[in-house]
Amino acid sequence: MKQLNRFKYAMMGIRWLVFKDNHFIIHFLLGVVAVAVSAILGIERIEWVFIVSAIFMVLIAEAFNTSIEAAVDLTTSTYHPLAKAAKDAGAAAVLLSSLYAVIVALIIFLPYLF
Repeated sequence: MKQLNRFKYAMMGIRWLVFKDNHFIIHFLLGVVAVAVSAILGIERIEWVFIVSAIFMVLIAEAFNTSIEAAVDLTTSTYHPLAKAAKDAGAAAVLLSSLYAVIVALIIFLPYLF
């Protein structure tokens, strides 16, 4: 029963991200676009691995970033340099993973387009 509860709580977390985090939705929709473009272009199996991995990396980074922001907001309502550092580092993780996803997409899609 504990294992089922863990899955239930994870699904509640995903639902919270979908309904409360606009950035998560934007990244998810961009991932759907990347999957559609990949299907239209007929990319190879190994290319799919990189596309799907990049999409999930961005979504996971966004989930962690949202978790960090929620925890920081819960613990302090005033400005603190460490709270800012935590939020900035979380945002940096999302930015870095998004840049990785763009680079992967360019490497894979450009040869199909030109």
